[in-house]
Amino acid sequence: MALVFEPLQAHHDRAAFDCGKEPLNEFLRRRARQNAERNVGVTHVAVPAPGSATILGYYTLLVRTVAQDIIPDGKRLPAGEIGVVLLGRLAVDKRAQGQGIGKTMLLRAIRQVVRASRDMGIYALVLDALDTDARAWYLGLGWGFKELLDSPNHLCLPIATLRLLGITGDETPAGETG
Repeated sequence: MALVFEPLQAHHDRAAFDCGKEPLNEFLRRRARQNAERNVGVTHVAVPAPGSATILGYYTLLVRTVAQDIIPDGKRLPAGEIGVVLLGRLAVDKRAQGQGIGKTMLLRAIRQVVRASRDMGIYALVLDALDTDARAWYLGLGWGFKELLDSPNHLCLPIATLRLLGITGDETPAGETG
C-alpha cells in the first residue's frame, strides 16, 4: 500500500479515525491541531493519496528534555537535562492495522529525528508506551529501544544506535511519499 504523509490539516477526517485506544483517538480529535497551531507538537498523518481526508495512521513529534540520570549509561553524558525528541503518539486506524503502517510511520519519524540531529543536539527519540502491548511492540522490533530508569514504559532509542543501524535520515522506503 502506498502511503502519503502530510501534516494534520482541517480537511483530514479526525472523527472517523479509530485505533481502538480511546486516549489516542481523543488526542487526534481534540488536541493534535491545537498543539500544532501553538508550535508545541506536530502531528503527521498517513493517508492513501495526496489530499485524502482518510487518516490511516498518525504520529506526533515534539522536542523535550530528559534528566541525564534516567538514561541508561547516562553517566557518560553531561549532568542535567539532555535534549531529545518525544514520539508523543503513534496510532493506526483499526481498518488499516496489520499492514505495516505503524512500522513505516515509526521509521519515518526516526529518519526525521536523525536528520534534525545533524543540526542540533538530540540525544535520542523517546516515548512513553501507552500500555504493555505497545511497550512489547517497540521492544520487539529489535531496533535497540532501551527502558529509561524512571519507568519501564519510558523508552529511549539513541541517535548513536540509529546511526549504527545505518539510518542516515536520507532513506525513503518503497511505497512512501510526502
